[in-house]
Amino acid sequence: GALETAREYTRTQARPWTPAGVTQAVEDPYTIRSYGEFGIQLQAADAAAREAAQLLQAAWDKGDALTSQERGELMVQISGVKAIATQAALDVTSRIFEVIGARGTHPKYGFDRFWRNIRTHTLHDPVSYKIAEVGNYVLNQRYPIPGFTS
Repeated sequence: GALETAREYTRTQARPWTPAGVTQAVEDPYTIRSYGEFGIQLQAADAAAREAAQLLQAAWDKGDALTSQERGELMVQISGVKAIATQAALDVTSRIFEVIGARGTHPKYGFDRFWRNIRTHTLHDPVSYKIAEVGNYVLNQRYPIPGFTS
């Protein structure tokens, strides 16, 4: 994915910024911090997705015994995961250019494909509506209305 490809490029081809006072890009404290932020975001998204998957499996196992409240709680959880994953993916795929440097924007490397692919997928089911579903639950205790995208 984007992070692994950017990491390899940073380790093998990126140049350090002169003010960093280091000889390799992998020693730049801002580059290290950025990769830390990327890793934290992806860990959070992964953990949220795993928790939601367990809840989804439990709901599936209940079958027709699943209550409307349980379904609503699951919908809120999944909407939150969609938002977390979307925000993490968009942030990582746009900010990798900060750590790979200007040379990494050359089309031969194709780093732009990661952002473009994520952006395309996230537009099919807009995250703004998922965030609003979570917000409506948090503020008004109203579950999302079941529909095509929920």
